[in-house]
Amino acid sequence: MIKTYRTLDGLAYFLFSFEEQYDDTWRVYIKKQPSYDSRDTDEHATHRYSDGNRHYICWTEDLDTLTDATKIAAFWAEETQKYIRTGYAFN
Repeated sequence: MIKTYRTLDGLAYFLFSFEEQYDDTWRVYIKKQPSYDSRDTDEHATHRYSDGNRHYICWTEDLDTLTDATKIAAFWAEETQKYIRTGYAFN
């Protein structure tokens, strides 16, 4: 399932692919997002993992439902937008 998310400030759009995994959990792949410009883009700073040539959201707990995955995608997008604007990384 593909969904677009617009940040609450209205300044950025993200495109996510929500994919159910073999163990019935969900993974949120990042298909499009704003540029990090001069910000650090390593996995720790951006809370992303790589799966081949695709990035997905790094989250420590299983995403058991599509609803959970959608909430985490929105949270990640808001925090990413804040990081791009201010340089303050999220935890």
